[in-house]
Amino acid sequence: MKTVKALCKALPLVFSLSVVGACATGFPEKTISIVAPFTAGSAPDVYTRALANELARLTGVPVIVDNRPGGSSGIAAQRVGSAKPDGYSLLISGNVAFTGNPHVIKHLPYDPLNGFVPLTTLTKGPMYLYVNPDKVKVSTAREFLQQLKSHPGRFTFGYTSITSRLPAEVLQQVAGVKVVGAAYRSGASMMPDLMSGAIDFMFTDFSAWSYVSSGRLKSLGVTDVARSPFAPALATFQENGIEGMDIGFWLAAYLPARTPRPAVEKMHALLVQANKTPAVQASMKALGTVEFTQPLGQLEAYQAKERDLWGKIIKAAGIQPE
Repeated sequence: MKTVKALCKALPLVFSLSVVGACATGFPEKTISIVAPFTAGSAPDVYTRALANELARLTGVPVIVDNRPGGSSGIAAQRVGSAKPDGYSLLISGNVAFTGNPHVIKHLPYDPLNGFVPLTTLTKGPMYLYVNPDKVKVSTAREFLQQLKSHPGRFTFGYTSITSRLPAEVLQQVAGVKVVGAAYRSGASMMPDLMSGAIDFMFTDFSAWSYVSSGRLKSLGVTDVARSPFAPALATFQENGIEGMDIGFWLAAYLPARTPRPAVEKMHALLVQANKTPAVQASMKALGTVEFTQPLGQLEAYQAKERDLWGKIIKAAGIQPE
């Protein structure tokens, strides 16, 4: 093994692919950096750190999480997209970076089509409709829809990216209602406005459910075809007679383009294995998501289909790239 490692360090370009493959069998041998667009302490960050801990346990090498929030996930994606393609820089991002941003951001600082090796989705979940109970005095999504129809343009919603904006846009399109959106830099800055009544509602993940449990917010619906196992009493929009609201989110993993195939295959296998451990599964519950991994090679087609779907909704909403 020492001979192979020494050979790898001095490997000339003229060596055969079989030698290159032999060098990759020792991967990983040094610190892995997971770059994520999530704010430290947020539910997606908790999940990412649980995954990093399991990867470190499985590989025996340090795995660090490098939080790079901002730019609608663009800062984190740019960092990994421009990193050395050796398998040691890993992006874990929500779907917005690859399905939504291409339609709403004119000049992306990364290449969502050719700049990465898509490894696998990791976990997925629906969005929940949260309302201020003092301003929205209804019990169901159906009743809320009637209020929106009776008072067009009166109700406001907050969003932090196209991911949290899209369900409100779909609601307007399928139900023929009009609401006003307000952009926020982060969920942390949006939540106080929802609870104070500065805005009326928002769509986000399960991480805000604690405010429902405390009575400060109310949830009226879940954007999935089936009820959430984490909130089984909450009806879906479909159950309330509102079609087309199956808009959720997922997290996925990527390596820089041109990463050697052996490192790609090893990282994919490690992620799938780590994702099934009890500690990572427990962190999914805080995010309100379930395990969602794919065989290597399927993520690219899956996100292309999602990107096309989002594009149609965004175009119908009249949202222009900025």
